[in-house]
Amino acid sequence: MIEEKSVELNLDFRDYQLNVGKILEYGHMIAPNQKIIYAPPNLPIKEYTYRDLYQRVNALGAFFEGLGIKRAEKPREFGGKIAVMDWNTSRYLELMYAVPMYGATLFTVNIRLAPEEILYTSNIVKPEVLFIHTDFLPLLKQILTNIGSIKYVIIMNDAETVGASKPPKVELELPSTVKLYNYEDIVGKGKAHYDWPDIEEHAIAEIFFTSGTTGRPKGVYHEHRQIVIGTMQLTIAHSQPPISLTNKDTQLLLTPMFHILGWLNPYISILLGSPIILPGRYDWQYLTKLLVEKFVHEAKKLKGRAIAFGVPSMLISIIENAKAMGIKEINNFMYGYGGQALPVAIYEECKKMKIEIVTGYGPSETLTAITRMFMPPRYYLKEGIDDEKFRDHEVIDNTLGIPIPLTFVKVVDEQGRELPWDGKTIGRLLLYSPTVTREYLGDIEKTDRAWRFKYFDLDDMVVIDEHGCVFFVDREKDAVKSGGEWIPSSRLEMFISTHPAVSEVAVIGAPHPRWIERPIAVVVLKPEYIGKVSEEELKDYLQREFVDKNLIPKYWIPDKIIFTKTEELPRTSTAKMDKKVLRERYKNLFI
Repeated sequence: MIEEKSVELNLDFRDYQLNVGKILEYGHMIAPNQKIIYAPPNLPIKEYTYRDLYQRVNALGAFFEGLGIKRAEKPREFGGKIAVMDWNTSRYLELMYAVPMYGATLFTVNIRLAPEEILYTSNIVKPEVLFIHTDFLPLLKQILTNIGSIKYVIIMNDAETVGASKPPKVELELPSTVKLYNYEDIVGKGKAHYDWPDIEEHAIAEIFFTSGTTGRPKGVYHEHRQIVIGTMQLTIAHSQPPISLTNKDTQLLLTPMFHILGWLNPYISILLGSPIILPGRYDWQYLTKLLVEKFVHEAKKLKGRAIAFGVPSMLISIIENAKAMGIKEINNFMYGYGGQALPVAIYEECKKMKIEIVTGYGPSETLTAITRMFMPPRYYLKEGIDDEKFRDHEVIDNTLGIPIPLTFVKVVDEQGRELPWDGKTIGRLLLYSPTVTREYLGDIEKTDRAWRFKYFDLDDMVVIDEHGCVFFVDREKDAVKSGGEWIPSSRLEMFISTHPAVSEVAVIGAPHPRWIERPIAVVVLKPEYIGKVSEEELKDYLQREFVDKNLIPKYWIPDKIIFTKTEELPRTSTAKMDKKVLRERYKNLFI
C-alpha cells in the first residue's frame, strides 16, 4: 500500500494549462536546430533556428515586462492589447508567440483593409502597443491622431532584420505621450532568457476581424486553449491522406498572419518541428522563382515536400508567374486552398503542372478549418474510388471534406430542424467545436443570432452526404433569389469555370423588376482568349453542356455576362472576390 504522504504532486503541474507557450516550448525542445527562412523581396535571405527564435521571443517578453503591460490572469480576461501591422515576416512569427506567452492579447491588424476600417477596428480594440512595418508608416500619423490608447510604437525594418544594413533613424512627429522603439534593438540587446508565466488557458490570446464580405469587419477573439486545441486538431487532420503532413515537409507560410492567425500554420509547423519559410511582402514573381529553384528542391532533400495554404488567387499568381518563366512543372509542391471555390480550369492547370491540391473550409469565427479534404473511411469501400478520383470529385462538386476531429456539424432548416444527410437536401450549416468564438465584439444581436440554435450558425448553405462529406452550396447572402427559386452562385461559378477560356468568375444577383433578382456573371478570361470569346458563346456553352444534359435548369443561365480584367475584379482584404462591391456596382443593371 502506498502511503498518502509519498505522493507529492505539484498542483500547478497537475492543472496543466493549454497555453500558446507550450507549443513553442515543445518545438524548441524537440527541434532547436530546425531551420527558419525569411526571404523578403530584394534583400538577402535570412536563415535562423528555433533556438534563435526562442531567444528573440524571450527578449520580447522581458521588453513587455519592462513596459508594465497588463497580463491576463483570469479566465476570459483580456491582457494588454498589442497590435501588429506587418507582412508574413520572421518578426510576426516571433510576436505570435511572445505576445500571448507574456499574457497580453495580440491584435492582428488587417493591413489590407481601407485606412478608415483600420481605424474603425483599432478603436474597438484600443491597443496600448503598436508594432509597425516601415511600409505602413504613412498611416501612423492618422492612427495616432485617431487612436488615443497607443503609448508605445515599435518600428520594424526588413533590411535591418536580415542584417543587410542599419537603416537611417526614422524621424517621426509623435505625440509626447507616445514612446518610440526599434524592433531589432529590443531583440538584439534584450535578454536571451526569460521566466515565462504559465498563462491561464482560458485567458484571451488574440483578437482579429473578419474580412467584411457581408458588411463592416466583425471582431472575434479566442482563448489560449482554443488555439492549442485547434492546432492539435489540424495537425491530426493534416496527417491523413492526401495531405499526410509530417515534420519532413517544409511549410511556406503564405496565408496572411492577420487572417485567422495564418490559418494556425505558424503554430502547426512549430508543434511538428518543421522547416518554415516566411515570404514577407508578397512579390509573386520573386516568390515563384524561389519556390521553383530553391524551396521545393531543399524540401526534397529532407524527403519531404514544400506545402503552402492560401486562397485560390495566390495559387493563380504562382501558376501565372511559373508559366511566364517557361516552367512546365512544379514537382514536390502541395497547395491547400480555402476561402472560395477553385476554378476548374485552374485545377486542370495544377494537374498538368504536377501541383498537388487539397482543400478545407472554415470562417474566421471558428479559428480552424472545420473540414479538411481527406477521404472518409467508408469511401474506400466504394468500388473505383481512390484518392485521385476523390480529389477530382472534391473540386468538381465543391466538396469541403469531412469535419476535422472533435468537430460536430448539423444541417438544419430555417427553424433549426435537423435535415437528413442524403447528399441532396440543402440547409444551414451549424457547428459545435472547441474553437469557435464566444461572441462578436460589441455586437450582442449578431452573437445571439449566431447561437440561436445552440450550435453556431455559419450562415452557409450546404448539403451533407451519407459519408459525412460536406458540400458547399452558397453563402446565404450570395445565393441569387430568382422568382421563388434559389440559384447557388458557387455552383453556377463552377459550371462557368469549366469553359477553357475562363480564368475566374464571380456570380452575383442584381435586383430585377419581375424576378426579384437575376444572376450576373463577371468573368476574367485567360490572356490568350481575350477578345475571342463572346457573351453569347458562354451562354450557348452553358445551354449545350449543362441545360441540355439536365444538369441545371435553364433559368440558371445568367442574364448578363460581363468581361473584366483580373486587376479590376474587387477583392477583400484576404484576396477573396468581394461580391459586396460587385453587387453595389451592378445594382441598377436591370432597373
